[in-house]
Amino acid sequence: MKEFRIFYSVLVLFVFIMCFVYQSRLMPLILLILILSPVFSFIVMTVNFFAVRLKIAPAETVAEKHEECNIGLYLQNRFLFPVSPIRIIGDFQSVEESDFSRKVLMTDMPPLTKSVVQLPFKLPFRGEYTVRIYEVCVFDLLKLFKLRRKLGFNTRIVVFPREKIPVDSGMETESDTESPASVITSNRSNMFNSLREYREGDSIRHVHWKLTAKQDELVVKQFEQSVNNSTVIFNDFSANLGDINMTRRMIDAVLETSLAITKKIAFEGNGVINCWHGTEGSEKYELTEFSHYSYLYDAFTVLPQKPSEKRFDELITLFSPEIKEQHTIYVITPDLNRELLKALEEAGLAMRDGVVVITFSALAINDELKEYINEKTKMKLLEINDESYYFNIN
Repeated sequence: MKEFRIFYSVLVLFVFIMCFVYQSRLMPLILLILILSPVFSFIVMTVNFFAVRLKIAPAETVAEKHEECNIGLYLQNRFLFPVSPIRIIGDFQSVEESDFSRKVLMTDMPPLTKSVVQLPFKLPFRGEYTVRIYEVCVFDLLKLFKLRRKLGFNTRIVVFPREKIPVDSGMETESDTESPASVITSNRSNMFNSLREYREGDSIRHVHWKLTAKQDELVVKQFEQSVNNSTVIFNDFSANLGDINMTRRMIDAVLETSLAITKKIAFEGNGVINCWHGTEGSEKYELTEFSHYSYLYDAFTVLPQKPSEKRFDELITLFSPEIKEQHTIYVITPDLNRELLKALEEAGLAMRDGVVVITFSALAINDELKEYINEKTKMKLLEINDESYYFNIN
């Protein structure tokens, strides 16, 4: 806008001088037009300013990670003159970004028209986002003036975690050596309840092979489970890896892995206790039936995308006294360190059967720590690919 004002001032000065240089009636007329043009332009801009309508929709959008979606910016010009340009300041996402940031959008509006500006986005991390439109500016035709209106429009975007699937490495017989994953079943004092047809996610160990052979379709045993025999999952949301995108990716990896294991165990009719450090303190959620899973899923979906300020080993120390002998324990962390191992040892978990430590292959694990876990403890160490929908629990 500054350059237009300078150009206009130079032009007026030039015409004014030419009025004295050339004794012509045309030059004063041109000067008068130049002086009145901004007045006309300002009046048109003012009318346009009140004639333009803007809104953002929908009010709430749900999406999957990496899903291409759009938000609509709805514009309407109810006046006979075009509005050009319109400057809109809001939260938008560019191609190379993984989040929304404050940007300027320039557009125009023909007279008496409605239009929709599509604001595409594709988010790589789950969570809750708010897209805001802060203000809109309308310029006059000569680009000499502008009117600005502050806005409070916003839309809420919820990106869901991926629902991953834990799988067994293969069919095992009763004579096979038990892995920590098989201890998950054997350590529970389950009571047989009924038989039902096989569903996706059921453990192959629960298949009733004799009845399956007779009926020519998979039949599984349904068990009743007491809360005391629940699986305990420790979730590490405290790892700060330096790079903000990797940190957010690992927070997602922890909670998606935890949700997958929780869903599988709850689907089999068993209880799960999830422990983590939240924004308002340490959290513990006891899931005693499958219908409770949706609450945990919603809570993890809107979990803040920044690391917890409390250390993960403190979580182990806090809740380990409540762990019973029948409990199977998962420790899910992207940051395997000596403080964590020390906390597991002091809690008496390092030398217990049925303790599984899960970490992620995207991050290099210290070979010394890996060797220590495999040779000096009874814990099972699993490295999984956080980008895969399936991961091995054996």
